[in-house]
Amino acid sequence: MLALLSYPFLVEPRVTRALQAKGWSLAYAGVAVLCAVLALLLRRDAFATPRTDVGRSPDRRTQLLWIALAACGSALLLAVTNHISQNIAAVPFLWILPLSLYLLSFIVCFEGHRWYHRGFFLRLLVISLAAMAYARIPGSSNIPFMVLIPLYCAGLFVCCMVCHGELARLKPHPSHLTTFYLMCSLGGAIGALFVALIAPHVFSGYYELPVAMAGCAVLVLVVLYDDSESPFFHAERKLPWLVLIALTITLISTLGYGIFKETAHRRLVVRNFYGMLRVSDLALPDPDPDKTSLLPTPDRYYRQLLNGTIDHGMQLLDPARRREPTSYYARISGVGVALQAAGKRGPLRVGVIGLGAGTLAAYGRAGDHFTFYDINPLVVRIAHQQFTFLQDSPAHIDIEQGDARLSLEREAPQQFDLLAVDAFSGDSIPVHLLTREAFALYFRHLKADGVLAVHISNRFLDLQPVVEAGAAAFTKQAWLIENDSQKSEGVYSSTWVLIGNRDGVIADPDVI
Repeated sequence: MLALLSYPFLVEPRVTRALQAKGWSLAYAGVAVLCAVLALLLRRDAFATPRTDVGRSPDRRTQLLWIALAACGSALLLAVTNHISQNIAAVPFLWILPLSLYLLSFIVCFEGHRWYHRGFFLRLLVISLAAMAYARIPGSSNIPFMVLIPLYCAGLFVCCMVCHGELARLKPHPSHLTTFYLMCSLGGAIGALFVALIAPHVFSGYYELPVAMAGCAVLVLVVLYDDSESPFFHAERKLPWLVLIALTITLISTLGYGIFKETAHRRLVVRNFYGMLRVSDLALPDPDPDKTSLLPTPDRYYRQLLNGTIDHGMQLLDPARRREPTSYYARISGVGVALQAAGKRGPLRVGVIGLGAGTLAAYGRAGDHFTFYDINPLVVRIAHQQFTFLQDSPAHIDIEQGDARLSLEREAPQQFDLLAVDAFSGDSIPVHLLTREAFALYFRHLKADGVLAVHISNRFLDLQPVVEAGAAAFTKQAWLIENDSQKSEGVYSSTWVLIGNRDGVIADPDVI
């Protein structure tokens, strides 16, 4: 626990990754040697120690409960970690905090029975599951992240306390502890495999968390039913527990049904290692609020690409308007203003980190060269098959699949007139694209008078100081450009930061 908490503050800032890798390898080899020595010592002692009474061997049902409780805690850890980091930022602290709480629950539950009070934590479990289920309901995304993170972390800790507390209560005679800890390890591995490998292939959406929550509630019912000292066998206390747990399971089941129902009408729902993508055909709100028509006119329909809950581009389906840039990339957006200003100087070379629906290709003209970088092969496929921005653009379009930063590091300077950084990960830009080293790489690929456009629209984090600090580190000027939404026209409010030299593209009066 101490090593885990000290890593982001003491090790990561001060030790290079290469040295960390070597140190980890040496430490792992040392652990392997120590395990081998310990095994030899135990093997020798095993022959010298007389056998004592081993007690009754745990039955198969008990062993399955060991596995299930350990698997549930492990699955909840990974599911909660994925959920809270998916829409905020991929930063180590958001991974370390849940893991620390998971390990803490193990420590306090197995330290002794004084910490885990079943009645108290079962009440907290019902409240925690209900709160997390409510936060997962579509439409509750306006909850501040400063509330969501503590809510999910507290819920995870309570769930793990129950799972690990019940595991500790089921701990067998010391002679069977080897089997017990083996089953616990197996359960932890199964929970991790479910979230990391099975769920992405079985589910089209992020349903691991509701499934793990429901599994936790069901396991509590099973454990309580098996224990003659539980509330199930006390008539005066049985009904409240049954009602509360049944309500929790009902809420979670309703949540799962709602999520499946929400995706039923989607045009396409796919998922891979990088996330869940949804394509939907929807209608713009009518500009006339007094209009009473129930059905929108054909020219109001559009196609939308969502990554998780975040819009990654939309296209108007009216053939006369399908080349119009929309959403965060409209002509009044920061990147739209910059592209139009840069285009006055002649043919453009444009780099875009993050393909999405390919909306920025709508700005392409004959003689322009656009290069899109995207790590997700499904995004590339969807941009070609479900949207027409790439095919309709008269510009020359190249798509580089892979991590944008690594791709740019391998390439010779591209001499871009504009480089747009729009690589969302849920609701934030991956932090490795906002480091000083990343900015140095961007400026290496820009012309002297080129402009770096960084999209910082975000519901949770204020990225403006980070981006402006990156600009200041290279003595560049930064301009913040915001625009209001025009939902009836398919234009979203957006926030862009344009970075460049004072005498470059951003000096154009149309920009500043």
